[in-house]
Amino acid sequence: MIELGGRESFRRRDLFCKRCVIRVSFVERSLRVALCSFLFALTASPLRAQVTATAPPLSTDLSTYNNRWDAYGGFGYARFQTTEGVNLKANMYGFKGSVTGWLSPVAGFTASTGNYYASIPLPPNAYDIGTANISEHLFLVGPTGRLYRGEKWTVDGHLLLGGAYGIFNSSFTRANIEPNVLRLYNNQLAFALAMGASYDYNLRPNWSVRMITDFQPTHYGLAFQQEFAGSVGVAYKWGAIKK
Repeated sequence: MIELGGRESFRRRDLFCKRCVIRVSFVERSLRVALCSFLFALTASPLRAQVTATAPPLSTDLSTYNNRWDAYGGFGYARFQTTEGVNLKANMYGFKGSVTGWLSPVAGFTASTGNYYASIPLPPNAYDIGTANISEHLFLVGPTGRLYRGEKWTVDGHLLLGGAYGIFNSSFTRANIEPNVLRLYNNQLAFALAMGASYDYNLRPNWSVRMITDFQPTHYGLAFQQEFAGSVGVAYKWGAIKK
């Protein structure tokens, strides 16, 4: 009886110890998991802060030149060589417009049109026509880049390619003669480009006064005309892009 009692007591102590070991192991595993989770959260917090700092949300503040689009319209001027074989230049006046889509705050793509008009004197001729009304209409596209961005001023550079349609006989169409008889270029579509810069003075985040200066050669007839052009007007900016 004593032996059986001792065996039963030993069995109970052994069972109790096993239960204690299981409980201790479970608590130890739980503490390890909690410690690892805490360390992971501690190291991940700076990483999340860094990612947030390097990926700002979409900005709608157009004063930071984060606009997606801008449209321009204004008065236009061109200094144009008007006659074949004679170095006769004329001041032409009209209007200029353009739309630019910005791919980033510093690079975009521009579509531009310029329309210029003048009345010019003609050399002596057998038709006794002393003046001619002429016009030029340009359609150009190409890249634009922001060269300088200040709080009030921006400077953009552009290189635009396309065509110009010149009309040189609008004042003597009833005479039934070609413009080249009067040493003018014939009406035609010619190659043109505009290489220059624009300067914006910001009045508000989405409004600015703009001045444009261009070297604007064309190719009427068999030669290039070294034309210079300028424009003054207003630009409106809207939309937003990520920086």
